Amino acid sequence: MSVSNLMEKICTKLGTNNKPTYVVMAIATVKGICRPIFTMMDKKENPETKKYTAIREGLTEIIAIPVYWASGELAGKLAHVLAKPKNFMDKELYKQHKKGQITPEVSKAFDSAKELAENNLPKMNKNLMFIGVCTAALFVIPALCSATIRPLMNVIQKKNHKSDDGHLDVNTFDESAVKFYAPNFQHNDNLKYLNSFHRTPVGGMKVGGV
Repeated sequence: MSVSNLMEKICTKLGTNNKPTYVVMAIATVKGICRPIFTMMDKKENPETKKYTAIREGLTEIIAIPVYWASGELAGKLAHVLAKPKNFMDKELYKQHKKGQITPEVSKAFDSAKELAENNLPKMNKNLMFIGVCTAALFVIPALCSATIRPLMNVIQKKNHKSDDGHLDVNTFDESAVKFYAPNFQHNDNLKYLNSFHRTPVGGMKVGGV
């Protein structure tokens, strides 16, 4: 089998059974791999910032992939509920069919509705899957990311005792580790002064007669 025949079969198979969930899952997979790599390749960015951004981007896509699949499959199952003959035929005729009052008119209407339901099922399935993945992208995934990634990233950040500019991080500041300087008070001629301040001799001309 030649390479061209193999590619033709793969493309034909994907084109026949392709689903919106497969497309968005493939995009999410590529983004989850490439975006962290490109972020870490940025030589102008701070290393800690790059690490934080890359982890966040990777976790976002890891969460997105199964959510896309679940949302698409759940929405697609709704097509099997909607694609039934009763939704494609007259209500009165369907009631007669359900009661067993089979007449040529009822039988013809039911057969026609059944054919429509079978023909429209694949279209409805893919359209509802598309709606499902769009809903996941707009509402479900951002909510899950906010609930899971933010606490996880806070835990990672707390491990860094210093911020990027070299100062102590106020969120992890340990007061017990800081030594405070206590000045020594000395006495001279009933006066006291701090030995940490510069002292000049008392003398010279007095101003104001004091």
